Amino acid sequence: MDEKLRELISLGASVSAHCFPCFDYHLKKARKLGLTDEEIHETIQMGLMVMNGAGEKMIEKIKAKLPNISIKENESCARSQRKKELRFIPFIHI
Repeated sequence: MDEKLRELISLGASVSAHCFPCFDYHLKKARKLGLTDEEIHETIQMGLMVMNGAGEKMIEKIKAKLPNISIKENESCARSQRKKELRFIPFIHI
């Protein structure tokens, strides 16, 4: 595996794991290696898809165990504190 591919994998994994220090580190390293914005954006999108898939499965598990629970769409502690520049991040829709 070459260094560029390793950084793309690491960047996507950091997104899906919600690891801010890893994301910053691997984004900086990806740019240093000359990865294009398109490659970086595609990798981030894949990481978000994995993250959202895991979230959807957790919601399914919660609903199976607690069928009477009411889960509000896009509810998040962090959402009310987000800055405008972070509004592009997709959230799980229920």
